[in-house]
Amino acid sequence: MANELEIRAQIDTENVKALLLINGGAAVALLAFLGSVLGEKGCEPLAQGILCALLIYQLGLLAAVVHNRLRRKCSLKYQQHEYTPPRCEILGRKLAEPCICMWSIFFLWGSVLAFVAASIVVYFGAVEVIGVCGVDPNTA
Repeated sequence: MANELEIRAQIDTENVKALLLINGGAAVALLAFLGSVLGEKGCEPLAQGILCALLIYQLGLLAAVVHNRLRRKCSLKYQQHEYTPPRCEILGRKLAEPCICMWSIFFLWGSVLAFVAASIVVYFGAVEVIGVCGVDPNTA
């Protein structure tokens, strides 16, 4: 059983690294691109989209860090209860995991959704400036 726990812990660690990588990498890429957009006539919607997306990516990074901390507390909760902890109960309904684990899952998906939301914001900012902001729609 110890080996299985170690494998799951390693998978969880890799998931956190992936969350940090997708949100952090996207933020770095946008920061590198922002300089070429700022000050360009007609690029204001794209620049605004990039700045908004940067904020969302930062929230995604924060959610990944919080998830990682709560994941550790969830693991401790399982260990304290010999791997059969009491399940979280909300409005009389029992959930699949202890409450601390449910919060961890919430922040995990929050980080993923932050990446998706920020990417959509940049996409629509880019669509708005095609043909206006130095992007020729005939070559795209």
